[in-house]
Amino acid sequence: MLQKLKTWLNTRVADESDTRPHFGNLDANETLSLILMMEVALADGQFEQSEHDYLVHELQQDFKQSAESANELIAHAKAHVRDAASLYDATAPLKALAYDDKVMLLESLWQVAYADGALDPHEESMLRKLADLLYIDHADYIRCKLAAQESVQ
Repeated sequence: MLQKLKTWLNTRVADESDTRPHFGNLDANETLSLILMMEVALADGQFEQSEHDYLVHELQQDFKQSAESANELIAHAKAHVRDAASLYDATAPLKALAYDDKVMLLESLWQVAYADGALDPHEESMLRKLADLLYIDHADYIRCKLAAQESVQ
C-alpha cells in the first residue's frame, strides 16, 4: 500500500521556496505523510509498540530508511505532532493533490490506525477530520476503512 504512496511522492517535485517541514533525508511530501501517520497513531493518546513497529517497517520498506534512521524520523514526527497547533500545516499542501492520490494517502493512514489490531474512536475521529480536510468523499472514506479492516482480519 505505501509503495504506491512512495511512488507518488517520488514523482512530486518540491518548490525551491518550499517551507514545509523536512525530516532527515525525507522530502517534504514524505515528511507530511509521516506527520499524518503520526497524527493518527497518537490520536488515542498512546503510541503503542505495534504502531511504532509498523511505522519503522514502512519507513524501511517504502522510504529505504535504516532502523536507526526510521527511529529518528519517528521521534521528529512525534515531536512535531505534539507541538502542532492544528492539522492545517500538514494538510493544506496536500489539498492540491489529485483526488486519487489523496484517497491513496487515506488508505495508508487507515493502515496505521489498524496497526495495533484495533480501531480506537479517537483514531477514527482523526481519520474523519483528515478526510474532510483533504476533501475526500464519505464513500471513499468508508471504502478505505473497510479495506483496512479486512487487512487485519
